Amino acid sequence: MKKKLSSTQTIFVKNLFLTTILGGIIGVLNYLFNIFVARYTDQEIFSTFSAALGLIYLVQIPATAIQSVVTKEVARNRGRNLNHYKWYSLGIFSILGVIFSTLFFLARGSIADLANIDTEIVLYLAITLFFAFTSPIGKGFLLGKERIGTVNLILLLETILKFGMGALAINMGGSVPLLILANSVPAMLTTIVILPLIKFKKEDGIEKRDTLKINYRELILITFSFLFLNGPFMLSMPLVNPEFRAEFSAISILGKLVYFASVLTSSVLFARLTNESEERSQKKSLLISLLLSISIGSFISIIFFLFKDLIVNLTVGEQYSMITPYIGGFGLTMTAFAFVYMSANYFISREDYKYFLIPFIGTVMQIASFIFRNENLDMVMLNQTVVYGFMAIATTIYLLLKLRKIKNGEEEREKVGEY
Repeated sequence: MKKKLSSTQTIFVKNLFLTTILGGIIGVLNYLFNIFVARYTDQEIFSTFSAALGLIYLVQIPATAIQSVVTKEVARNRGRNLNHYKWYSLGIFSILGVIFSTLFFLARGSIADLANIDTEIVLYLAITLFFAFTSPIGKGFLLGKERIGTVNLILLLETILKFGMGALAINMGGSVPLLILANSVPAMLTTIVILPLIKFKKEDGIEKRDTLKINYRELILITFSFLFLNGPFMLSMPLVNPEFRAEFSAISILGKLVYFASVLTSSVLFARLTNESEERSQKKSLLISLLLSISIGSFISIIFFLFKDLIVNLTVGEQYSMITPYIGGFGLTMTAFAFVYMSANYFISREDYKYFLIPFIGTVMQIASFIFRNENLDMVMLNQTVVYGFMAIATTIYLLLKLRKIKNGEEEREKVGEY
């Protein structure tokens, strides 16, 4: 007898497909943003922006962690009055943002040397870091309430604003500072608008004096988790040999198209997992999400294999024709990494932070690979296959062991129930 999806899981599946459709539009716009930078700026500007992009991913890690913490807190306290917690969170994270962005700016010399960029650019990265502490709060509240449609529309608006800022930067001759700010200002603008509009009924919740507090331990653990998880992904751009950074960046643009398309539904999955207490339902939600993620990544990768020359010419341009042998394989590599990222959301929702030893090892491997094997593009692409392949295989083994443990626990409880 086939097991049917519950009403909650049916809504979850609908949210997955809604996010896939709207997220597809968002992904195309984000993709076009990077493609336009590659096609309509010279290689020097594109190379500089690509190096800065790796640091942008780094400084935006607090945004992912904060959004996750807020989502979990709202999900745990559904039905309570969280109006005070909303403004309390904004105040605390704004203070933290000022502190860390200031420290980041003060270290601008070392950061510029590490990433091979001008020190002036670090100022705009510091601004992006500050916004990373404040901009995710609104979406965290909405995801905690599983307002998936609203979040998707906000993300679409942010992407349109980002695209507009990117077009303006290109018209200004390829302004790298404006290209950097295009990755953070839209999210801050939407937060300013939506945060006051998120309301909670006072009669249904706690009194204002009975406030919730931020779980700093959890925030730190999630931040380090995402830091190690994204380490291999964000370090490749600053560390790759500048002699062929532009070519590697062109490959990465197409690879990231696969990756971001495959992880579109990660926030939907995390919101569902944090709102679901039954392990069996969590497992089912995870498997549905993983199946969708791998299917999307594999499909795009196959398209890359079949039409690689056409895709390169239509996207990054004929000047990067030498990258055609790499894009299909790198697409599959990014599909594997998407599987790792989606699985990591499951472990974070269950507060299983032991798993992140695997991404930590992956990050160490990535750094070592660029130190010892960074002489040509062939060598670097093989490094990527090894690093992400290790993370995917290790994650698969760890996930299967955890799911088996859950299944055994369910069987034990069923036996006890029979008695």
